[in-house]
Amino acid sequence: MNLLPGSAQAAAIGLSIAFPLLLLLYARIAATGGSGRRFRLGCITIIILYAIACMALPGQRQVGDMLGGLLLLGTAMMFCYILFSLLAWGFTLTLLTALVQAGRPLTLEQWAEAYMQGGDLGMFTHNRLKLLVGARMVITAGDRLTPTAKGVAVAHLVRFVRRSTGLG
Repeated sequence: MNLLPGSAQAAAIGLSIAFPLLLLLYARIAATGGSGRRFRLGCITIIILYAIACMALPGQRQVGDMLGGLLLLGTAMMFCYILFSLLAWGFTLTLLTALVQAGRPLTLEQWAEAYMQGGDLGMFTHNRLKLLVGARMVITAGDRLTPTAKGVAVAHLVRFVRRSTGLG
């Protein structure tokens, strides 16, 4: 019994590793448009490269091997999409959902109240601050807030990832 991946699966593994790098490359090309368009373009490019690899690789082509490779590529795309979505849309879409559920135009204060399910902007800010303090990214000293070394590192990491993926 051979447990090594077939040639199509090996190509899919290589392309799965290259996929985030391709997205970073597309983030540097202004002509690729918005971040959603870049992601779709990356997915299409990887699928085309996989099809080319399946045709160009030597040896016998097995349907199971090619299907397994497609599943590997799909998994890599979903993983990258989850990370991409968290960076680009997570909090924003939650705010949008609260606005839509209200069913009417809202002021900023009413929007925060709808999002916080009864709280105001002060409560909203306090809620976000509790998360940062709980994660030990911010410390409070009296009425002052200071980022910890961990908070600074996380902020730099997020800024780097957003810039390198074209999201910030």
